Amino acid sequence: MAAAAALVLVGCAAGAGDTDTGSAPSATPVADDKQNLTYVINWGCTMLDITANFTNCSTQVASNVMQGLVALDPETKEPQALLATEWEWVDDTTLTFTLRDDVTFSDGTPFTSADVVATLDRYIAMKSVLGAQLAVVESYTADDPTTVTINTSRPTGTLMGILAMVGIGKADGAADDAYWASPIGTGPFVIDSFTANDSIKMSRNDNYWGEKAKLKTLTFQQIDNISSRITALSNGSAQVIAGVPNDQIATVEGFPNIVFEQIPSLTYNFLWFQNSREPFTDLKVRQAMLMALDMPTIVSSLLGETATPMSALCPEVAFGCLPSGDWPAYDPKGAKKLLAEAGFPDGFSSSVDYSTANAGLDQLVTAMVSYWSEIGVDVAPKADDQATFTAAIASPGNFDMIINPNLNTTGDADFTLNRLYTCAANRLGYCNPELDTMLMAAQGETDPEKRLEIYQEISDQLAADAPALGMYQININLAFSDKVKGLTLVPTENYDWSKVYLTE
Repeated sequence: MAAAAALVLVGCAAGAGDTDTGSAPSATPVADDKQNLTYVINWGCTMLDITANFTNCSTQVASNVMQGLVALDPETKEPQALLATEWEWVDDTTLTFTLRDDVTFSDGTPFTSADVVATLDRYIAMKSVLGAQLAVVESYTADDPTTVTINTSRPTGTLMGILAMVGIGKADGAADDAYWASPIGTGPFVIDSFTANDSIKMSRNDNYWGEKAKLKTLTFQQIDNISSRITALSNGSAQVIAGVPNDQIATVEGFPNIVFEQIPSLTYNFLWFQNSREPFTDLKVRQAMLMALDMPTIVSSLLGETATPMSALCPEVAFGCLPSGDWPAYDPKGAKKLLAEAGFPDGFSSSVDYSTANAGLDQLVTAMVSYWSEIGVDVAPKADDQATFTAAIASPGNFDMIINPNLNTTGDADFTLNRLYTCAANRLGYCNPELDTMLMAAQGETDPEKRLEIYQEISDQLAADAPALGMYQININLAFSDKVKGLTLVPTENYDWSKVYLTE
């Protein structure tokens, strides 16, 4: 039975791998004017608006710039105070929050209940990343400057986890796209500049209400080429890099004064079919395309210890992301038979999109294309820049097939399945009203064991419908200078950089 810590998009991060363990007296922090760290991210970054889309990059930035009403403890999964100090379920559908009265945004503006209401207005109006999860919210009011009341249409067991992902913005900017393009938050860092597909530069928020960040500046740098990324680490132009591929781990581990750490994550890669586009409207075609792939062999040969094959549509380390035995197994002869039954005895031609910002996907796609050719399907790889790819994957989806990494931010199946696979989501032309009913039941159930029973039914239904494929979950890794202290790996990759510092 899969279960994992529920983790937060906004707020404090925690987990295994704290680099302070065993610190020696020689680990003296460098002077404040030298506390400048560059982190090479593993994902493309075209936007920072977390109300429009959760990307691995935007959520990593937001987790250090913005904060939610609560955070979820990674061990107990219980909500912890953040911008709210107290909360109470007045009844099954009424939740009241008491807010901190000593918090300001980084520009000095006081934080109040009006900011919470305006932010919820924005998320709900966008009908985007949290649209399905927030659909249960019927109304919300600012009762006074430090009190917010949320009313739901039915009991829900997931609302606190969802609210932990809602980064609170300023009331006077929350309705504007320009504000969210470079948001001002209450977190330990402020955004100084953002250049799409290049870098995000941040600095310490000197007005932060909590413990001030130890780093003076923090730069997220995008370097797509793996060799260049590793060179940046070895020559010191970057102190931390993410996403060391399997074939480069030994090289990195051989560098002097470099630490390499790896843990299982809530990030995974999926294959989507456009279920509304011929020939993928036919279940037999989708099943045949899955049966043509020997994913365990592909993953093992290309990714080694950096990935694990999946039997679900969300990472199996997350609560409720349960494997199903009903997914089509590797069977190229059976795949050809299904194609013939679907009216394609000689196969067909198609295409698969992926982003060039995600290192290593070109090799993965090449392998998959080769397997598909064995059943007579000619698939053309489409290597998109990140902006083109983001436009293609946006609802309702302009693609035949698409491969992409995704993050289950909360560590709960509801976040992925209710956000991507409902009829209302309309992300890949897939709609099954029976699945929607099951997802609603799982969201409303408060008993964890009963929720797991429902999620097993959901997983089996998705396997039967085969609208997509969960290919593998990623074991995230970082390589970093041994002069970096306080860095803790977490499955979401939303690292708490406020605790990190550089030493002599």
